[in-house]
Amino acid sequence: LVLIVTEVLTSQYTLLDQDYHDLDQAPQIYKQFLQKYNKESSSTRYEIFKENLRKINEYNEKSSQNSYGINHFTDLTFAEISECYLGFNGNFTSDNVIEYKPSGIQLPTEIDWRNQGYVTEVKNQLQCGSCFAFSAVGSIEGQYAKAHGTTAFSLSNQQAFDCSSAQNCKTGGIPHEVFQNLAGQGGSMREADYPYEGRKNQCRTDKSKIAVTVTGGSQLQVNDEYSLQDALANYGPLSISICVNDEVTKRRGSTIFTPTTSCPHNNHAVLLVGYGKEGESDFWIIKNSWGLNWAEQGYVRLIRGQRALNIGLYAALPTVA
Repeated sequence: LVLIVTEVLTSQYTLLDQDYHDLDQAPQIYKQFLQKYNKESSSTRYEIFKENLRKINEYNEKSSQNSYGINHFTDLTFAEISECYLGFNGNFTSDNVIEYKPSGIQLPTEIDWRNQGYVTEVKNQLQCGSCFAFSAVGSIEGQYAKAHGTTAFSLSNQQAFDCSSAQNCKTGGIPHEVFQNLAGQGGSMREADYPYEGRKNQCRTDKSKIAVTVTGGSQLQVNDEYSLQDALANYGPLSISICVNDEVTKRRGSTIFTPTTSCPHNNHAVLLVGYGKEGESDFWIIKNSWGLNWAEQGYVRLIRGQRALNIGLYAALPTVA
């Protein structure tokens, strides 16, 4: 019975999982999309969806090494995604910038901090520009687990967002400011005690329920990708920023992502959790906060050594007790 149900559920969405989408079948594809992602139909959304199918086809035809496909963003314009699903605001400056000096120690050929238990499950920031809070909290989770030799547990992204200077879901923020603000609150609460709401609210820290003491944090100035690699190897999961454009939002699959379109400025905060090599290609391992339907179950392996998506322009690290 379980096998039959699984086969039915899999076959129900066969039109969604294709490298090329026949636009003549757009109505049927859209119907499966609405069912899978529990969305409401509208003529406006359908036209946007159809245009995104065309773009997905175009991206897949342009690059044989990348893979693009339908996800929960496919009925949205990139302008809508930019407004509601990003949130890194580079206008926030830091008075505590540390220039990172590589350790000089020979680095491992690969690192994946997930294998050490320093990374919690992929989260979903929903329709709110709170990525900077998720990135910062992910780094705090990793730093605490690494420092104490434990398995990471989920901390409150909502607390990090509420207690930041962001006015709402559209103004954005920056990870190092989250570290400093949480230090002022005494630290970070557990996700279970302060669950995510997908909107900005009043800061409601309960100091009796602080799970991790945060003592501060700083922005790391890394001058090249090797320095970033060195910092990741020595410190553990890092908050970083990347540049997201339309191509990135349509990413899917497990191949190493080599962007084919330019990206002007960093607008999204994520968590850097590892690096490695496959064949002749070096890559980064990045944890996003868009849920499991994007890219590789919420992660992406990004080509390393090409400054892809402007990686390395921003990095930040918390201090925990």
